[in-house]
Amino acid sequence: MSRVNGTLFRSRDFGTIERFIEPCILLLLSREPTHGYGLMEGLEKHCGEKVDVGDLYRTLRRMEHDGWVNSAWDRKENQRDKRIYTITEEGRAFLKHAVASLKETDELIHHLFRGYQKVYPESNAI
Repeated sequence: MSRVNGTLFRSRDFGTIERFIEPCILLLLSREPTHGYGLMEGLEKHCGEKVDVGDLYRTLRRMEHDGWVNSAWDRKENQRDKRIYTITEEGRAFLKHAVASLKETDELIHHLFRGYQKVYPESNAI
């Protein structure tokens, strides 16, 4: 945590979007069905999000409850059973909505950056 003008801020207070992981998971599942550890690797590689395994599985359960993903056990002889996740049509619809919303947020953030740059042109923060 850091302190700015007496107010405590975590380093990522303004750098995260709540529940950003859900559209990331849905995007990965749009490419191909996969298991939890495959999603963990994909989230870090393609979305820049490193997630705790427990948080990931809680999120997947919630997403399954919401109807955005389905899961089924993949059982192979002499191998560990794996739960494979797939995106549903509801998940695809939610992903489309989430991407539209994130695009609006991206435009607002870049508008703020441009305004900041005009006021503080010497700043290298952007």
